[in-house]
Amino acid sequence: MLFQEVVGQEAIKTQLAQSVTNERISHAQLFYGKEGTGNFALALAYAQYIFCQNKQDYDSCGICPSCKKTAKLEHPDLTFSFPVQILGSKKTSDIFLTEWRQMMVENKYATEADWYKVNGNEKKKGIIGVDESAQVYKKLKLKSFEGGYKIHIIWLAENMNVAAANKLLKVIEEPPQKTLIILLVNNIENILQTIISRTQITVLQNIPEEEIAQALIKKHQVPSQKAMEISHFVNGSFSDALAQIDTGNDTEEYFELFVSWMRLCFKKDIPGAVNFAAEIAKLGKEKQKTFLLFTLSIFQKSLIGSFTGIENAKTSPAHQGFIEKFMPFVHTRNMEELHQQMTDAHYHVERNANAKILFLDLSFILFRLIKK
Repeated sequence: MLFQEVVGQEAIKTQLAQSVTNERISHAQLFYGKEGTGNFALALAYAQYIFCQNKQDYDSCGICPSCKKTAKLEHPDLTFSFPVQILGSKKTSDIFLTEWRQMMVENKYATEADWYKVNGNEKKKGIIGVDESAQVYKKLKLKSFEGGYKIHIIWLAENMNVAAANKLLKVIEEPPQKTLIILLVNNIENILQTIISRTQITVLQNIPEEEIAQALIKKHQVPSQKAMEISHFVNGSFSDALAQIDTGNDTEEYFELFVSWMRLCFKKDIPGAVNFAAEIAKLGKEKQKTFLLFTLSIFQKSLIGSFTGIENAKTSPAHQGFIEKFMPFVHTRNMEELHQQMTDAHYHVERNANAKILFLDLSFILFRLIKK
């Protein structure tokens, strides 16, 4: 993968390329960014640049044998770890490598939920166990096939259990020569502080709406208007943007649902909340997830509008009137919890929670939070 194919993160791409050019590659690095900001895509482009036999200014050539093997995740000096559901003798990710590699080749922005769908076990969360950490050391101490770096990428490293993290710590503290470990993390609070203190941390930012829209148009042939609409409510996540391509983007339907929901929450209308939860349950999981993202985007635009003016909130002209009236009900005292509740609900919908119960409970929480 080329750096230019990574959506956004321009400053980080330049920084990583310079570290290779200046031969200042830290042996243990941690890429931290929320799901959808592209830490795997960035790590793969970084690895490809390190391996590239014909480096260009700030990017790999993309056509040498090393680049082609890296793009297919088949470079012999590039290895991976990722969470798996440990069953019997199936204790390391190597057993599932073929399926995982195929998923990541097709979509560098694939999510944890995508992976569990692929391996057919959506209801059980995977872990990275102590046997996996032992495998990391065995792989890194082998002689390089092509005489350069050996690189190991740990996808969703926050899924390491304590035993695995402690064993990996020993590898980080005493690394074999010319090796690089890259930990990819969405939730840094789940990483041991001792590991954080021994890694070079790169923090990915939310991807700007304009860059998401342009990537959808150029790389996925999404019509311009639809691309802009999608980018408005995915909150900087390219993974969520990709998910909207196939599920559609019924913005007006979501806006009408949002307006009716906020009105009944403001009135604390319990029968209305019960009926609303029943209607939402009929939409199906993907539309429920999209609606939650859309709701979160309206909350954020309302807060932006309150502080900087409605003209800076990037709202649709058709929605601007309602949002302007709604702005006083989203403020610094409730925005953090509103964000957390929508994020948690999205997580539980993804994992097949009962939609009626979830949205009814969420409505009762909003009864309390939506106040002037």
